[in-house]
Amino acid sequence: MNRLIAVAGGMALASALTFAQATFDITGTAIPANLLQQNYGKLPKGLIAYDLSICNVSTTKQSVVSSEIYQAMSESNAALHPIGRQIMLAAILRNQTHSAMNILSLVLSSTTGVLSVLSSSKSGIPEGLATAAALGSLSAQQLITSLKPVLSDDQIEKFESQVLEPALVLDSGSCIERTVFAATTDPKSKTQPLSFRVR
Repeated sequence: MNRLIAVAGGMALASALTFAQATFDITGTAIPANLLQQNYGKLPKGLIAYDLSICNVSTTKQSVVSSEIYQAMSESNAALHPIGRQIMLAAILRNQTHSAMNILSLVLSSTTGVLSVLSSSKSGIPEGLATAAALGSLSAQQLITSLKPVLSDDQIEKFESQVLEPALVLDSGSCIERTVFAATTDPKSKTQPLSFRVR
């Protein structure tokens, strides 16, 4: 009877040790804001990004989904709220359409339209002044259009290749680097390195 209890206890201990052993070891460093802007364009305020090194420390090929990584990341630092890649791409594109340059371009476009209507109507504005203002407004609009921050093909390609995809499959002992975006309320989170495990 004692031998049976000892065997059962040994099996339970072995399974507990196997369960406690992590499959993925993940470390991360914060990406500087100027590098983020260079890579992905203007980001919404309050967002930071981490360069994660995801390593399969098990003895077999393993898969992991991004939600598991996000959950473990949140548990390792309660101030971080990871954001999925599709939501992040939409936020970047939306933020660019609400930039000051785009708003100014819209105002200039409206001004051009108003001035062209006024110059064609019989109003008190001298013809030469209205024409000059309309031409100036058009020139400024074209200049701003060439300067406004649009996510280039290169930036989209970097986003697609570097930001954490929905699922990863890694061979035993292999590592991969991916970018993860997060919202944070704690300024200290911007400089703190990350270290956590999944499964």
